[in-house]
Amino acid sequence: MTTEDIYFYFFVWLAIAVVLVIAAAALLITVIVVATKIKNLASVALGVVVDIEQNTKPIWELDTTKAVSAQLLGGAKAIEGNAVAILGALSQGDKK
Repeated sequence: MTTEDIYFYFFVWLAIAVVLVIAAAALLITVIVVATKIKNLASVALGVVVDIEQNTKPIWELDTTKAVSAQLLGGAKAIEGNAVAILGALSQGDKK
């Protein structure tokens, strides 16, 4: 092997190494850029999740609403029963 051949192969492998380093650096930069975009999108998604949580809280209160409406219905039925009794007593008083 001559000196020229050694220099030739040295520069060929040096060029291959430079290409590999540049490719690895490009991939690393791409990964960093994509990771930054993912982080930003995750922040936006977290904000949306908080909004969704605030908007769906009333759904979890429906059991309480149902219980209160049942109590109101019971009270209304009691008032109706008393009103019917009063009406019956007044009707009987008018007949006498």
